[in-house]
Amino acid sequence: MNNWFLWFFIALWLVGPLVYSAGTLRNLFLGWRIPTTWVSALPGQGWVEVIGKVKGDPIQSQIKKSECAYWQLEIKEYKSGGRGGGRWQTVHKTSSGPFTVDDMTGRIKILEGGADVVLGDDPAVENLDQPTKTILENLGVKTKGILGFDKRLRLYERTLAPEEEILVLGRIQRIEGQISISGGAIVPQVISNLNKAQTLKALFWRGVRPMILPYAIGIVFIAFYFYSLLR
Repeated sequence: MNNWFLWFFIALWLVGPLVYSAGTLRNLFLGWRIPTTWVSALPGQGWVEVIGKVKGDPIQSQIKKSECAYWQLEIKEYKSGGRGGGRWQTVHKTSSGPFTVDDMTGRIKILEGGADVVLGDDPAVENLDQPTKTILENLGVKTKGILGFDKRLRLYERTLAPEEEILVLGRIQRIEGQISISGGAIVPQVISNLNKAQTLKALFWRGVRPMILPYAIGIVFIAFYFYSLLR
């Protein structure tokens, strides 16, 4: 094997998983570094973290039709990478829109587009019934492949209840004098119903778990390569 190919493989092996998990790892760093701030004491700009209760009129989630103050629907499809490998890729992500958080010192609007929602209970649904498939088709999500077989999909419907206490990590935004919290251009904000320690732990595993298998495979490959040179 040429040395350039080996070094190319090593570079791809090191950088690829980091790029895939970069947004989550950056949120982990920001959550660890940024202290919680009262709404009444928020700065004029930058990343901030607030903890308060969700405020908003009750609405219904899209799939389960459960009563909530906010919902997020995320659909992931398993994309085969060849040689038995593959990964789950988000093909659809939508939500109910902005809501408000109150921490008793003030209220602030949360502009949650594309947020990384971290919940204590976040089950995935894979065996989709026909009514659910119909809803997804109406949303533009194809549930069948070219040959008519069902695609391998995972559905996550995340909800927040009225008056539920949450943590929000995001960037201060000012539009026409109104202050809100939103995500960055690349790194999404974090919305969590866990405490800070639990949120950081969940972000750690979200960032690290996708890296374990690629790094394990890379270590085995490099070990086998150098072993073959020593024989």
